[in-house]
Amino acid sequence: MKNVILAFSLALLSVQYTYAQHQDPSWSVRRATINLQHMENDSLCNVLHKMGTFEGHLRTFFMGTTNHNEYPDYYALGVGGGLGYYSPIIKNFQVGMSGFIIYNMASSHLGSRNGFTNRYELGLFDVSNPDNHEDLDRLEDLYIRYYLNADKHSYTQFGKFHLVTPLINLQDGRMRPNLQEGIWTEWNNWEGIKLKGGFFWKTSPRGTIHWYDIGKSIGVYPMGRAINGSRADYAGHVKTSGITILNTSLALHKNVKSEIWNYYVPDLQNTLFHKTEWKKKNDHVQWMMGLQYIWQHALFNDTLALEKQYVSKGEQSHTFSGRIARSNVHTAAEWNLSYTRITKHGRFLFPREWGVEPLYTFMQRERMEGSGDANALVLQHQRYADKGHHVLVSAGIGSFWMPDVNNAVLNKYAMPDFFQANLRAKYKFTGFLQGLQADLLYVYKGNMETNLQESVQFYHNKIDVHHLSLALDYYF
Repeated sequence: MKNVILAFSLALLSVQYTYAQHQDPSWSVRRATINLQHMENDSLCNVLHKMGTFEGHLRTFFMGTTNHNEYPDYYALGVGGGLGYYSPIIKNFQVGMSGFIIYNMASSHLGSRNGFTNRYELGLFDVSNPDNHEDLDRLEDLYIRYYLNADKHSYTQFGKFHLVTPLINLQDGRMRPNLQEGIWTEWNNWEGIKLKGGFFWKTSPRGTIHWYDIGKSIGVYPMGRAINGSRADYAGHVKTSGITILNTSLALHKNVKSEIWNYYVPDLQNTLFHKTEWKKKNDHVQWMMGLQYIWQHALFNDTLALEKQYVSKGEQSHTFSGRIARSNVHTAAEWNLSYTRITKHGRFLFPREWGVEPLYTFMQRERMEGSGDANALVLQHQRYADKGHHVLVSAGIGSFWMPDVNNAVLNKYAMPDFFQANLRAKYKFTGFLQGLQADLLYVYKGNMETNLQESVQFYHNKIDVHHLSLALDYYF
């Protein structure tokens, strides 16, 4: 615990290094369109230099975890910086490129030791090499984009870039977010309907510095158990050509919006995600009701040993999630109550390397992914603590009822019933330090099972855990 306090102090002192990362990790690309007549009177080199956009950022991230009884505690302090360049739009074409480098300034031992493995802090660096403290650089954006019309609302892009969808997303609760390599198209020029879609063949998960083929990326993170109860070992055994994503978003009514996403992973699984939300606003209050549904079915049809299978033949799952929320139009204060049910048909499975789950009951630092026959109930509140809207505070508490810890068929990660409490505060600096932001998060996860066996498998980094993180970001 003393080490955790020491590292937290170092994080506070390191603000001088922290003119850091952009709130939107895909950077804020300015769409500078070139006057072609002007370009004819100048060189392409000068045009790219004068009209392009350079964006830089640094980030400091402290993270510490205190575990149950005598189980080991962890801490880590990461500092990093990056630079991006985005060209002006010339004849509807634009290119973007960026990179980032990270240093492990201080940390406890983050590799496996005496049967214990780190869960959270290692994700700040490289999960595939816990001893790598310095050589942590990664090429991130490297793409070419073509705008499909004059208003620049629709486009196609090819290369490496950040992608935000419900299931494949940034999950940027560490030093750097997820990245994808492929082709992506968005069509936003029809009133009431938006279309998106693409195909991806490589990914770089957060907590790594490498680019992986889609199949090889599955198993970079801990793999849990196979359905026979043995330790899963599917890393390197998942064979697929890539991911195809299709999306349609519809405005069914002035108060009702619906979206459908489909994730097709050949020889592995297909996932259908649907969300419909109703919003009603008057002069003071907005009400929202939402419903999500996820249906998955396996496309796997091989004879590999169960331990080497990510998903089993014939496996499927059904997940329902709902929310009701009330917010104040003027103060942005919101209360919401959410419920999720994963049925007994099978486990909700989606590679953790690709993103966080979109369920309404999602709370930072834990997931329901990997479970079936599970329930969750979460109450959350957020509001600005000052009139200038510089301090955003939020709190949430949730109860999660999981399958029996010994039921490997429905509980991949042997997660017991637990409750979780999150407290979070975000602060945006003003004046000379405008652009600097602080994000403080405290998490407690407690046990809800009265007769739970005392075991590392059920407790360590799962329940009776205190977790603290502080991110300091500045964008320039």
